[in-house]
Amino acid sequence: MQTLNTKLSIRSVPPEVRAKLAALKAYTRLPYGALIQDSVECLWDAYVEDGHALPEPIYD
Repeated sequence: MQTLNTKLSIRSVPPEVRAKLAALKAYTRLPYGALIQDSVECLWDAYVEDGHALPEPIYD
């Protein structure tokens, strides 16, 4: 199985969010990429559960 990774730059994030992300990274010892992936999956699932019709993701 081939894994495709995309490097992301995150700007315009309030210091509080950066601090929480750093705390989660330290506590869980997960890399930032895994934390962001888990966050996006949880947010996606929450939107779908609330009845939002999200578009199908496009995998490049």
